[in-house]
Amino acid sequence: MIGVEHEPSIVLAPDLASSLVIQQYSKRPLRFHCYSLTKRRIELWTSLSPGATWTAIPFVQQNPSSNHYEEYSLQLNTCHLSPGHYEYTLRYSTEPESSDNHDAPSWTWYGRHGQNGRICITAYTTDAPMVPSFASVPQLRFVAKEQDDMAHLWHFRSQPDGSTAQFTLGPLCHPVHRYVCLIRKGSTWLTPVTGTTHFQDRNANEKCQLLLYQDAERGDIHLWMPVCQYADCYLSFGEEGGSVKFHRTPEKDAHLLIVSTAKKRHFTQLVKMALDYYEANIKQAVSGTDGALLDTDAVLLDKLGYCTWNAFGQDVDLTLVKSALDSLREHNIPVAYLMLDDGWQSITEKRQLAGFEACTRKFPDGLSKTLSQLKSEYAFLKHIGVWHALWGYWDGVDQSFAADNQYKWSLDNHQVGIIDDPKAFYDDFYTFLSNSGVDYVKVDNQGSFQELISINDQQKITLWDSYRRAMIDSSDRFLSGRVLHCMALTPHVLLDPILSSKQKSIFRNSDDFFPDVDESHSWHIYANAINALWTAYYPVIGDWDMFQSDHPFAEYHASSRALSGGPIYITDIPGKHNVDLIYKLIAQTKHAGYTILRSSQAPKPTFETVFNNTMATQSLIALYNVHQELPCANQGPKELVARPHYGVCGFWNTGPHEKLAIVSSDLFCNKKLAMVPTVAYAVSGPDRGKIVLLEPSCDHQNDDDNGSIKSVSSNSSNSSGSSSSMISGTDRGSTIPIWKQSHSTSMMARVSGYGSTLVSVSTVQCAGLLSMACLGLLDKFNGTVCIVYTSMVQYQAQQQQPSCPWYATFEAHLSHKSESCGFWVKTHDSLKKRNSRMVSVGLVPGRVRVDGYALDATHWTWCASTGLLTVDMLAAPPPLSEPRMTTKCNGEGFFNDAFRVQVDICKA
Repeated sequence: MIGVEHEPSIVLAPDLASSLVIQQYSKRPLRFHCYSLTKRRIELWTSLSPGATWTAIPFVQQNPSSNHYEEYSLQLNTCHLSPGHYEYTLRYSTEPESSDNHDAPSWTWYGRHGQNGRICITAYTTDAPMVPSFASVPQLRFVAKEQDDMAHLWHFRSQPDGSTAQFTLGPLCHPVHRYVCLIRKGSTWLTPVTGTTHFQDRNANEKCQLLLYQDAERGDIHLWMPVCQYADCYLSFGEEGGSVKFHRTPEKDAHLLIVSTAKKRHFTQLVKMALDYYEANIKQAVSGTDGALLDTDAVLLDKLGYCTWNAFGQDVDLTLVKSALDSLREHNIPVAYLMLDDGWQSITEKRQLAGFEACTRKFPDGLSKTLSQLKSEYAFLKHIGVWHALWGYWDGVDQSFAADNQYKWSLDNHQVGIIDDPKAFYDDFYTFLSNSGVDYVKVDNQGSFQELISINDQQKITLWDSYRRAMIDSSDRFLSGRVLHCMALTPHVLLDPILSSKQKSIFRNSDDFFPDVDESHSWHIYANAINALWTAYYPVIGDWDMFQSDHPFAEYHASSRALSGGPIYITDIPGKHNVDLIYKLIAQTKHAGYTILRSSQAPKPTFETVFNNTMATQSLIALYNVHQELPCANQGPKELVARPHYGVCGFWNTGPHEKLAIVSSDLFCNKKLAMVPTVAYAVSGPDRGKIVLLEPSCDHQNDDDNGSIKSVSSNSSNSSGSSSSMISGTDRGSTIPIWKQSHSTSMMARVSGYGSTLVSVSTVQCAGLLSMACLGLLDKFNGTVCIVYTSMVQYQAQQQQPSCPWYATFEAHLSHKSESCGFWVKTHDSLKKRNSRMVSVGLVPGRVRVDGYALDATHWTWCASTGLLTVDMLAAPPPLSEPRMTTKCNGEGFFNDAFRVQVDICKA
């Protein structure tokens, strides 16, 4: 494993690798956070002052916590600063600060010599994003412009004229701050590349399918996306002055969509806006089913799976498969499906498919008897799937096999055996697989038709689509549409989907998991994060690939799969398992056994992850996902809108030094979370168990950085608002506006070198003197996703009889259970007059019930100082009633297939 370097005593966020763009007169404060292992004097040393004079600004120590380190923060008002470039670093007292030491401190500088963070303040403007001009490019014609409150879109078209296949668009009309591109990696993958300035670091041979960048002139975000349904088109970057070139098939229409926004919060929506426009105005209609409306497979997506690939590779055989299944059973790892990956088929020395039957040397009884035996001997297996390439095997189909089955066959100059009528091939193939007991397939190498050299580009597309259509039609007919698409992350597949009409397809979102390549692990998560900018709007479920639970980077991968929204399956070597880690991904249901805790959509990367050149700067990868409670049957539309939201955010350190993650109220770009009180809980990482109340963020209402100059209301530290005050720089005497805020809108969480940290955020509900939130399952990576419905009832005074001493009841319905279900309980003391005296009346949790069963006090604990209530749901007896498989409200506020936890609050 890559070595983790000695942890520094102080960590700053944003770190010195950051390069920020802020618009003049921004309403948002510029926030800095740091922590120290000991109490010190810490100052931001910055040129963020009038005249760019370097000035020292002291950090403010936060409220002392139970952690073994000190937290500091600083919020600067930049409204007074002129447009320009500024820098910052940090210095801290060499000796720890003490109350009896009043001498001038000796300072130590943070980071490497000459390494400063950079801030660009751009000129204020209310103008719309700049209109791209291609007047000097005769091959490109303007078609249309659309706009809404979020963004502006321009459509340009290159008409078929039989002329040149490429032409220069010229350099961009504004300087580039930072960019990310999705370029083609071979014929089967897209992969991200990043950089700064005008693309001087790009290879002219790279094929760019998506360009997303922030300009340094105004800070606007721009998307350039070349699209074409039945031909090839892409961008490349020339060597002269950062010019952009457009590549196309001269005989076909090609299109360039440009989408721009001044609102950073909406940057992930630019791809959606482009794809929606493409679907409505460019793409030719193709008969098919809207994949977004289809159901998902209850086994492949809800259950834990096992794949043979990284465990055994192409050496897989029956003995090895049984050793893996024996090991899983011995360790009580509840996998429900098996994938026989590459290596099970009968192939020739030329790497061509020799027949439908399994390799007799490895599976001597044949595929049908083998699968029957496995399902009989290992009853926990609900599905068994097999792997194959789209054209059979890596180099196609053997000629003799094709002749025996009367398939028309040809050999490409690339030595690939091609079946010219794939429909007959796939009907026979999938009939055989279905009759043999195969439940699903993983179809690999789907993009390689682009590499054929015996036919022209149009013939490649036609042949390629005939294979895709034949495979899908046959899988729908014989395998209920259960297909895992792999090596298909290529523009033609993304822009012209051919997918199952039976159920929502599963689609690999990145290149493989490489367990033995240390440098690949952070890259794997980063590539999935950036690729999701596009694939999140493709009508499939994204698959982030298998991983190994007993591996130096096991938790690194497992935590990312928990947020991925896709299937979770392992590829452990027999006997090598981290069982505790696996159980953080799954939990027990009422009637369906153990299932994975899966988000219902793909996660989104943060702005900093996309535009901070994350891998090159060894910064944090940050992703988030959001979950909303289900509605109850007796609630109307207004109540549905108001249902509580929950978020989970993950941070993955791409470098060896410890980093500081900041979880703010508006990180999730979700008003339902940003504008209400929430509770942040550190699920994993060095600060696991840390809990912080996050007050509503005013920033979310201040639409990004745009706005006129407004001073923030000034109050003392005892007030509930923010204050803008003036302090003098300690070295130069400059005056810097600082925002002081009495309540917390962010949580600091450490991320170890090459480690990960997950933080959940839950909506707070209030009633009278009580504030509560359900935190979900604290011992699971994605524990809030199981929260189905919550409610809180405060009893009226006339109800509070001696026989009913409760002040209020908080009720949570959860789809899963564990021994650590969490709640946050904050009670507010009230002064009451009793016997002519004013006394304090406190509230405490007095009883906890699970499905109506009152737990013994030893099975739940409450910490008054943190507000954390932990409940052991497993202590309640299992339900005796017959299962009623529904997660919908039955009209009485009760979800029949969910566990019900009730917390009764009483007076102390």
